[in-house]
Amino acid sequence: MKKISNISKLKLLEFLNRIPLFKNLDANDRRTVSNIPDLVVMIEKGNVFIKQNHLDSDFYILLNGEAEVTVDKQFIAKTTPGNFIGEVGFICNEPRSATVTAKTDIIALRVTRDLFDMLPLKVRESIKQKIINGLVDRVSKQNVKIIKLVEQVDVLELKLDPDRDSNKQDDGIAHVLNIKKR
Repeated sequence: MKKISNISKLKLLEFLNRIPLFKNLDANDRRTVSNIPDLVVMIEKGNVFIKQNHLDSDFYILLNGEAEVTVDKQFIAKTTPGNFIGEVGFICNEPRSATVTAKTDIIALRVTRDLFDMLPLKVRESIKQKIINGLVDRVSKQNVKIIKLVEQVDVLELKLDPDRDSNKQDDGIAHVLNIKKR
């Protein structure tokens, strides 16, 4: 990972103006964020910049490029410009829940916990709220995927065993997700 220090403040402010995470901030607050030292970094293709189970609280916002998110070497998602990544470790200060690898060269904003804590409270709270909203959205989308997968499994099980007891609850997942049997 290389720090990019030759970016103009004007260009950096232009980037911040376009990123949804900073939309609620006024111009002065975005200027404050733009003063974070070593904010812009270049991550080379193939570089693993977040490692599952490692304790690290850096938070990234992709300006360009693409990254792949994996858990236990299983593909989970692709992230693209405008998206943020590393928010769980950043907010919770816990080991990373996934590995993130640059699939292309990436230019990103990297916010460290120490530098974030130096921002004014109003700015920190606004950014944290946007991060939380993003997490809620991500969890909601994952829940929809889980429900669809459970329904697909149910259909396949029914095809394999058409005589199974349709009133029988599976291992609890159908009950937890409130899925009705067909």
